[in-house]
Amino acid sequence: MNPYPNRQPTDWYGQYNPHVYVPSYYNQPYQPTGWLGFNFDRPAPKSKWPSLNPVLASDMTYVRYDIRKPAREGITLVTWQQISHVPAFVAPTYEMLIISKAFPWSIVIRAPAGSVVTCGAIFDGLHEMLQKYIEDSEWAIVALDKTRREAIEKAAKLRQEKDKDKRLKRIDWLGDTPMFKGLEKDEEFEKKRHLPGSANVAETWVVRFGKP
Repeated sequence: MNPYPNRQPTDWYGQYNPHVYVPSYYNQPYQPTGWLGFNFDRPAPKSKWPSLNPVLASDMTYVRYDIRKPAREGITLVTWQQISHVPAFVAPTYEMLIISKAFPWSIVIRAPAGSVVTCGAIFDGLHEMLQKYIEDSEWAIVALDKTRREAIEKAAKLRQEKDKDKRLKRIDWLGDTPMFKGLEKDEEFEKKRHLPGSANVAETWVVRFGKP
């Protein structure tokens, strides 16, 4: 039995899952500043990854988010209210794995009981993961890479002027590219990045970052 008989799967901003509360005033479609809707004389743009919410897709997202800040501060309030409770995928998804070419860590996003993975959970999870301190064994990865090491130290110095925390953080690893640029699929990289012997996660996505 279809639990959403009256809802199209691409209706991202409606009550997609009865356990994910979306206040009525959040149900208006997300539109970035200056965007006045599709020109119906031409086909609406489509993502390479139709199963993923376009808010998150690297070829569709208009969200500008400096991941050094908590999502509620780094994303404009109006946009955050529109997207934070919205499901990240067409199909109800309860777990996803995020990896990146920009850092050596991975993060698993798990939905609370009775809910699904949302856009807000992904933004929050990425920020929280990158606020952790860099461990000694992780620093060894770049110890002999002068260019990468100097980029990390430069980013750390700028951050430390604000938060006064002298320890290196994972966010410093991104250097001068802290802007969220979306999620995408890269099966070749996923295979190489997968830890032998570990469980596969069906929804594995690669996050991209760029300069502000």
